[in-house]
Amino acid sequence: MAPEKQKIKDLKCLLVLSRLMLMKGNWVSIILTFVCIGFIVGSALSFIVPYQKDGMILTGSDFGIRGGLTAPFHASFPLRSYNQSIDIFLDCRNGSLDIVVLKSTEWDAWYHGENYSAYYEVRNVTSVMTTVEINPPSIHSIDIILQTNYGEAWMSVSIINHCMEYDESTGVNSLLVAIPFGLGSFYYASKKPKNDDNSIGADIS
Repeated sequence: MAPEKQKIKDLKCLLVLSRLMLMKGNWVSIILTFVCIGFIVGSALSFIVPYQKDGMILTGSDFGIRGGLTAPFHASFPLRSYNQSIDIFLDCRNGSLDIVVLKSTEWDAWYHGENYSAYYEVRNVTSVMTTVEINPPSIHSIDIILQTNYGEAWMSVSIINHCMEYDESTGVNSLLVAIPFGLGSFYYASKKPKNDDNSIGADIS
């Protein structure tokens, strides 16, 4: 009888251990589920909540352009961005400039002296401090052209572009990270101990 009692005792211990393993698996599944949901929520927010993005185009306190030269600079805005603008601050110590802000698609017309449409244009200026609104929002590159038609020019300059955009790359990356956590949660939720209650009960009887 002693060996039989020992066998029953061992099987009961195995049953308790199996239940503990099952509980552990459930807790792991719950934790992984919460982590997965967190990444999914973060991804959704990245797609629907915009943030302001600033880009430095040109800055310098001792910037010079030789007379008769054209210095083009470029700003680009992401797809789905809005409230697009370009801040231009320029103060010449000597000389003066022509400034034109236009779509890159208008460059050829401007270069060949044909009719073109510009967001902003001034001629023979020594000081500029303005914000150029890009409206309607553009998905094309924006050209900022500084041209010296009046001799050499030296200046302090700062050109910065702004827009509201959505962090789509972070949203996609968060979804990709959420996938393995979701699979892990499903695995632990569906996992069963090797010895379940039925098999143990059969052995005991």
